[in-house]
Amino acid sequence: MQLTEHFTLEEMLRSDTATKKGIENRITAEEVNNLQKLCQKVLEPLRQHFGKPIRINSGFRCKALNDAVGGAKNSYHTKGRAVDIPFVPGHYAYIRDHLPHTELINEGSWIHVAL
Repeated sequence: MQLTEHFTLEEMLRSDTATKKGIENRITAEEVNNLQKLCQKVLEPLRQHFGKPIRINSGFRCKALNDAVGGAKNSYHTKGRAVDIPFVPGHYAYIRDHLPHTELINEGSWIHVAL
């Protein structure tokens, strides 16, 4: 399912941990809607500004997957409201200064952004 021009639901659900541990990363319609808003308001404008693809390290996580990766109990990932993307110079500052976000954390090798 295409969420925006450059982002799919499949890439938001992909998880090596889920595959290795046999976790079915189930998502509700409300969570899909949240991911679509995140893509429309943050990821798509970021991609368009820099003109380069953005890889998703971690998108939606069901509770079992969030527990398996040691995510925060009330993680925005479990609501379809957060993604982690690789750290690329300029991305953090652009999100901080130009795009809506609820959380924005530079984790060193990746950026966590929630809406």
